[in-house]
Amino acid sequence: MFKYKLGKWVLSIDECAFMNLMDIGKNKSVRQYLIESIDNWINKDEPLMTDEFISEMCDFIKNENEVLYDRLVKKCALKGISVGEGIFESLSLLNCGMIGAQECREYEDDFSNM
Repeated sequence: MFKYKLGKWVLSIDECAFMNLMDIGKNKSVRQYLIESIDNWINKDEPLMTDEFISEMCDFIKNENEVLYDRLVKKCALKGISVGEGIFESLSLLNCGMIGAQECREYEDDFSNM
C-alpha cells in the first residue's frame, strides 16, 4: 500500500520521476530508496544565496509570534512547499488584492517598522 500511495503521489507531480521510482522499486525496497534519497538530499551541500535571508525572516516571525510561525511551518509542510515559498505566497496576497485595504495598511505599518 505504501508503494502504491507513494507512486500515486509522485505520478501526480512528475511522470518521469514516477517511472524512475517504479524501476528502482524492482531492485531495492521503495521504502529503503526513499530513506536513502532523503538522506542524500539533506547531506548535499548546496549554497543557496537566499538561505540566510529566509532564515532571518523566519527568526523575525518566530520572535514576533511563535504560534504564527509554527502554523506557517505546518501549512508549508502540508502544501509541500518551503517556508520561503510560503512567505512569498503570503506577500503576494498583498499585491494581488486578495486582502482588504485595512489589512493592507496594517501590514504596511508592520513592514515600516522593520
